Amino acid sequence: MTSNKSQRTRMVAMIAVLVLVVVSLQAYIDPLRRQPAIEPPKANNALGGIGKAGATLPFEYSLGAITGFRQVIAGLLWVRSDEFFHEGNYDAILPLIRLITWLDPNWLDPYSTGAWHLMYNFTDTDQRSDRRYIPAGMALLREGIENNPQIYDMYKEAGWNNFDKIKNYSEAAKYYKAAEENDPDYDVTTVGHALAHSYARMGNIPAAIAEWEKCVAKHKQLRDDPKSTADVKSRNTQGFKNSTKNLAEIRERQAVRTKDSQPPVDGSLSIKVVRIKPKVLEVSGTFNLRGAKNWAVGKGILLEGPVSGARMDVRLQDAGYTVPDLKEFTFELDNNLTIMQDSLSIRGGREVKRGGLYMAQKSETSADPGPNVEAVAVYGFGPVSGKDLGVPIDKAIAGGVPLSPLGQLQAVSIAYPIKLKISPDGTIDPTTEKQYSAVEVAALYGQLKADAPKIAALTALGYSVATKDLSLPGTFKRQIDMSKDPNMYSFKNGKFDLIVSFNPQAAPDFVQDRVGWVGEGLTDRHYLDTKTIPGVHLIRHRVELTRAQITDPGTKTLFAD
Repeated sequence: MTSNKSQRTRMVAMIAVLVLVVVSLQAYIDPLRRQPAIEPPKANNALGGIGKAGATLPFEYSLGAITGFRQVIAGLLWVRSDEFFHEGNYDAILPLIRLITWLDPNWLDPYSTGAWHLMYNFTDTDQRSDRRYIPAGMALLREGIENNPQIYDMYKEAGWNNFDKIKNYSEAAKYYKAAEENDPDYDVTTVGHALAHSYARMGNIPAAIAEWEKCVAKHKQLRDDPKSTADVKSRNTQGFKNSTKNLAEIRERQAVRTKDSQPPVDGSLSIKVVRIKPKVLEVSGTFNLRGAKNWAVGKGILLEGPVSGARMDVRLQDAGYTVPDLKEFTFELDNNLTIMQDSLSIRGGREVKRGGLYMAQKSETSADPGPNVEAVAVYGFGPVSGKDLGVPIDKAIAGGVPLSPLGQLQAVSIAYPIKLKISPDGTIDPTTEKQYSAVEVAALYGQLKADAPKIAALTALGYSVATKDLSLPGTFKRQIDMSKDPNMYSFKNGKFDLIVSFNPQAAPDFVQDRVGWVGEGLTDRHYLDTKTIPGVHLIRHRVELTRAQITDPGTKTLFAD
């Protein structure tokens, strides 16, 4: 059957009318249509960098809005974004994430994945995160929360990014608590456990204990519920074990840290900043960071001393910069903004007291003595740092230098190591005694003095007894090259702040055991900061630098205290 020109014209007109009807009705048919994420109040601003990627078509006229196949199109874009990810083309992913979250604002993965890209995957040549994207990442997660307020996942993601990336533990706790309050089916392990850890990092120990108790009860309920599946029972059996263990540990630390963190130790931070060449800075210094060398359940710190491996932060940013709280998501950056953040590992702190043991090493750069002696606070000293420090252990035991009670404990612990009890799960049984009692030390030291082969072996390894006290702080040193990434480090501003800091909230347990939850056992004669985070004893110093100081040629010391 053929149609004449007039019939074809009428058919086209009817199709046009039907399309207009669909477009008109879609706004009322689609219940997602009027959500802020789909039609932002400032569409042009919300597009952000999308225009640069060629996706400038307003959503009002997009195919998904016209036809109602929003989720189908979102799924196709998600597949494409995954291809970009595997190609390492992260810049191309963000416009797709933006479109996907507009198309399907109840799809959770694009929010969490988009925030992850923003906060972790944009890096410089040396894998330092581009922290200019952090406000955008958090804004995207808040948008996900606004569009899915009764689902815990988005709160959890916002909590984790605050805990892990930003180190803002009070904000992390706020989001995890909101996850519990808004979704009764929240995951106890990823939300409840994380909330308890956040409270502990804040120093709110009563709240942390209460949350661990709550986790224990919920895991037990889910584990014992006859309606629970085998998988649910298995996960909550493990969750019950973990939360019970964490509850016992935090109660223990609450009981002993008040004593162990006093008197406060002076960090005696020193800092040196050197420009090696344009946009390349070397930050170095010393820090007397203390920690638990030997810790036991029911007793707290058995031995303390300088620690290695803990980290300080170094941050270079435009002078006076504060992290903005974006009210609306955009990933368009201020290309004139410069922010760099890195970490400084503290290494090599050493000390010995008169009558105590140390190892005489052949060079200043010799390896650390090892974990067996680290646990009893025996450190190595080279020919320069250890010059005239003491005598070999055979001469000391023969009567040259008396060993102090600590020296005797160290000697017998090395000569006759304690055999630790290993739990079925492969961890050290926390009830294991990690240190000989005074009575055991006396008996074993008497045995050692009569054990000539053992004494000879210890002497051959370099074990010696100090005739004086000596303490050397830990050191840190890092060269930071910002010359390779001009798009990330523009240095357009004229003034910059270089901030070196230590936050005890983020310190490992063995450091917090000595300095306390929030640094109550930590001070510094020059750089104690109690204002930046109220109630927390930060060790922090800000060095003011100019653009010329950073970008001029040649080597120059920019700051030294």
